[in-house]
Amino acid sequence: MTDTPTESLQIFLPMRPAALPDAQRLAIWARRAGVDVRVGLVATLPVCSGMALAIGEFANAADWIKSASCTHLSAGDWGGLRDWARASLPACPTPWSLFNDRGPEPEILPGEYWVESGTTAALPLQMAPPEWCLLQQAGAQGPRLALAESCTGGGLAARITALSGSSALLRHGFVTYSNAAKVQWLQVQEATLAQLGAVAEETALEMLTGALRDADLAAAITGIAGPGGAVPGKPVGTVCIAWGARNAGAQVRICHFSGDRWSVQYAAGSVALGGCSD
Repeated sequence: MTDTPTESLQIFLPMRPAALPDAQRLAIWARRAGVDVRVGLVATLPVCSGMALAIGEFANAADWIKSASCTHLSAGDWGGLRDWARASLPACPTPWSLFNDRGPEPEILPGEYWVESGTTAALPLQMAPPEWCLLQQAGAQGPRLALAESCTGGGLAARITALSGSSALLRHGFVTYSNAAKVQWLQVQEATLAQLGAVAEETALEMLTGALRDADLAAAITGIAGPGGAVPGKPVGTVCIAWGARNAGAQVRICHFSGDRWSVQYAAGSVALGGCSD
């Protein structure tokens, strides 16, 4: 990693940027390569004298890219972003991705850390988003995924369906926000909820079992995203996440995330995606 930037890059996003996580990911990649990066939200792409990249829809994109230093890519096109970065940025060591509620370095995005290759539990995702990697793994005949979401409110399904071709992976999703919905749609046991509550590893595992009835692979998330909702022994940021394949061993993890409501929800989704990708 270069300590002193020798080049600069401007990244522009629309005022309602679906690509903000990808821009953050790309910005940190560029900084690892020794490039000074600025990310801006704009309604119209401005005149630029240096290297610039626009991600998303802009009315003046066709005229803007007439400048040799300007590139325009669609939101959600991580393959295009990756290829552009490899061709345009100085080479840098490629980290592995670790999805957890804590890690050895500052978070790249909530719930995601870039670590040295070979680190225990880390995945060689080439700095790519976990949802994009999971979709690439699925292919035309890959496993069909089901999601059982509570505190994330469908946010994990939204991350997957934002990608073109997501129907090759995602079969269906349940947003079972209330206990009654967990019982009705996922067959979570009322006794489990009464004894342990919605935020418990056992509840997440029962949600997972319900989601796997008509799917090959599933993930389940239940927790407290905040800012309210904390109970004794379960502070804001406590999330139980389960994942697994049909007829295979399930895994479950209880995480304690920090940050605001969006950060907790995004982090929980990333840990679930990382688990399904392993």
